Amino acid sequence: MLLENKLFLVKQLLHNTRQFHSSRFKRGYEGPGKTTMEIVNLTNTSLLINKCLQTGFKMNDNSFIVGPIAIFPTGILSWNVGSTKDINEASLSLFTILKPPLDILVLGLETTYEYNRVAELKKILLKFNIRNEILPVQVACGVYNFLLNEGRCVAAGLIPPIISNIPNKSEMMLKTSTEDKKLIDST
Repeated sequence: MLLENKLFLVKQLLHNTRQFHSSRFKRGYEGPGKTTMEIVNLTNTSLLINKCLQTGFKMNDNSFIVGPIAIFPTGILSWNVGSTKDINEASLSLFTILKPPLDILVLGLETTYEYNRVAELKKILLKFNIRNEILPVQVACGVYNFLLNEGRCVAAGLIPPIISNIPNKSEMMLKTSTEDKKLIDST
């Protein structure tokens, strides 16, 4: 019995021993200060966000997703919210059923938002015990990519930004009347 135990230990030791190989030829610079580089979008199989547009999101696999999304490291779902006002306990419940649980949830909101609304969202996420970051969507995309590349278990709920460069009719009328008044006063 003692001999069998010793043979078993020797066998296990030999089995666990690594085989090392040394070559005469070195490939590239192997000295101190060696620098390596990894291009994230080409080597990572995770889904990263390349662009945040008014209509949706351009991904690193050249796909374009229209509208609000719930994004995970290897998948994307259409997120059924129209704006920040539509985010509630039911729409956030999607992020509570994940296994393994999230390290952090990044919420990217489409426009400027009030502190009270952010406080409400944080209260809901605290109830679910989910750590979170609530940011403008352009910033949230970068934060999501960064956390994913760190190896964190992260997901994001993103709403495309609202970009309003076209003034409405009342702003145009006000601007025109102000310019006319300045012109009259200058003469």
